[in-house]
Amino acid sequence: MSQTIAPFGVGAILDVVGESLMGTDISHWPYEKTVRVESRRLEDALGVKELRSPPSSPSEPSARTPGLLYQRFPLWLFCQDCRRMHRSRPFEEDGKGPRCKVCDGHMVPMRFIAVCTRRGHAMDVPWDRWAHSEHTTENQRKCQDPKLRFDTREGGTQGLASLVVRCETCGAHRHLGDLTANESLKRIGVRCSGKQPWQKGGGFAACDERVEVVQRGATNVTMAEVTTALDIPEPAIPPRDVVAEIRQHRNFEDVRSAPNSPFAPTLIALIAANLEVSEDLVRQVVAGQAASADELMEARKGLLAREWLAFQQAGDDPDEQTGSRDFIISPAKIVTAPPNTVEKALASLVQDVVLVHRLREIRVLHGFRRYSLDSNLVDVDLGVRSRERWLPAVESFGEGIFLALDEQRVSLWEKDDAVVARAAKIEQRRQKSGLGSRLTTVSPRFVLVHSFAHLLMRQLAFSCGYSAASLRERVYAAPGPAGQAGVLIYTAAGDAEGTLGGLVRQGEEPRLAQSIVAALESAAWCSADPVCRESRGQGLDSLNLAACHGCSLVAETSCERSNVLLDRVLVVGDDAGTPGFFSEVIDAVREESARRSA
Repeated sequence: MSQTIAPFGVGAILDVVGESLMGTDISHWPYEKTVRVESRRLEDALGVKELRSPPSSPSEPSARTPGLLYQRFPLWLFCQDCRRMHRSRPFEEDGKGPRCKVCDGHMVPMRFIAVCTRRGHAMDVPWDRWAHSEHTTENQRKCQDPKLRFDTREGGTQGLASLVVRCETCGAHRHLGDLTANESLKRIGVRCSGKQPWQKGGGFAACDERVEVVQRGATNVTMAEVTTALDIPEPAIPPRDVVAEIRQHRNFEDVRSAPNSPFAPTLIALIAANLEVSEDLVRQVVAGQAASADELMEARKGLLAREWLAFQQAGDDPDEQTGSRDFIISPAKIVTAPPNTVEKALASLVQDVVLVHRLREIRVLHGFRRYSLDSNLVDVDLGVRSRERWLPAVESFGEGIFLALDEQRVSLWEKDDAVVARAAKIEQRRQKSGLGSRLTTVSPRFVLVHSFAHLLMRQLAFSCGYSAASLRERVYAAPGPAGQAGVLIYTAAGDAEGTLGGLVRQGEEPRLAQSIVAALESAAWCSADPVCRESRGQGLDSLNLAACHGCSLVAETSCERSNVLLDRVLVVGDDAGTPGFFSEVIDAVREESARRSA
């Protein structure tokens, strides 16, 4: 069920048993069969009425089992036996895999689709037009009944140029060598459809954006926009969120859906009077209702800030019971009585340790993007707007370990010129990257905490009993008077697997200290050094410095930031004078090893 949020949610292609299907938007979901996911804090932060999870399927599904609609896409198929091509029609669907009408062979989907590079539309490649785009005769140009074949080109060519779409009616043909070139479809007069594959009929606004051909299995076909939050206890006196109150007002949807109606000014005045806010603020919220990247980023920062306070409460008041039914935590010590210089050095850098015996994670899908990360966000709901907006979400349960670094030591360390220079280099690249709008502003403390989280996850995977891909990070690294510098390493699953206790056990004394020291020792020398340590840039858009698969990268599902904004030098230091935050722990380890060897 969790995969209906990502990676196989709205607008995503699902390959199953030789079929290629695309998930429809939530206006096609059976709302009455969905289940409410309770999280008032998250609903307020995102400005929605409710969160709902898709219906779950029993172990033995039947025709009456509630499910989600997936549209066949692409519609163009070809026979594996006779290579005849056919464009599927909705009335041909009978619940079985499509068969060739000529030889009864199994029909499989074409490999390529076309996507709008700006507005996220998707469409089939018009193979009939492609085959006739290099016509040589008048008969080929005016072919009225094309019968296409998908053949292999003879002559020893390789790559896409060896594949040919051929018309048996008129003999026109064209190979696929130029198919993925920029604006290949524009050259044959193909424009964007202006809609998603599951949207039927006309009435859609014209789209003049560029259309490009991509493989249907490419990662940039659907890039989901997901917000994740933990279910934490509400504070005794919750802070007022005026924007959330405006969005939740009973008259807000009426104004948002028709901002230019003659009744809008009256409703805006009514909302402002009820909530004791200015009418200008109400108009700003109405105008900015579409969730932009900046709005989502601010909402996520607010969610992280409240989670940080919940963890800090356990560290500040260890004798006071905190938590709730789905948020069971207890304070711990990195070491109670440090027996050696290594653990003494470590204890001076780690301020708080909190064991999370049970947590509830909620993942919410806002929409998706296609082709590039700077394209427009396609809303998860493309149907007629209702008064009560909702978003799809799933919940999972798990456990984890929270660590907070000493704020005074972090504040002092992040002012070092060498540290500032390395972080500034990554920030400059973030601002130029197409991924930049989806990433937080880079600061020394963020790179430190993020890199440390990766190193610790890699080490814990050897001892906690969970697979490396099951562990996840949640980074808290906000500067300021009440600065954040900590990380939650956790695991969450939709069943009991997420609460087996193995990860919490690794957070107990002395195991956690041993794991951290082992992680720092491994990071001090990468198998790719000195190339990795001295690298001027690695990874996507060179957004990493000293971080590679041999030392710092983790599974894509484990990282919040797509495995970028990493630099282990800021964790362990280097020989060029850059002080790592944990450099004194590394020095203590080396001194201890030398003493034992003597």
